[in-house]
Amino acid sequence: AFKSTNAFGWPRIALAIYGIDSLGRDVVRGYGSLMCPTCPGRYERIVQTYRPVSGSICQRIMNWIGGTPPEFYDSKFVTQSEGRGVVRVHTEGTVKVILNVIT
Repeated sequence: AFKSTNAFGWPRIALAIYGIDSLGRDVVRGYGSLMCPTCPGRYERIVQTYRPVSGSICQRIMNWIGGTPPEFYDSKFVTQSEGRGVVRVHTEGTVKVILNVIT
């Protein structure tokens, strides 16, 4: 059982959305995360998604030519706050998540 007086350290759900690109490859479309609800019930949440972008124009061109867009090494990275402040990201869209929580 989890017990906390604030949101720090509370369990989060990590989302990694993948899709097929124009060449048939499986590529990342976006990442997002949301906190697990604390009370039983049905919850509907809208999660903003984003994807990492390369830091330089040269690297962006190389990624485009090679068909390898940047992605996080570990998808759990989106649930942590450490190191995320220096990552360049581009907003991609939203995902609707429906959760049914029981105790």
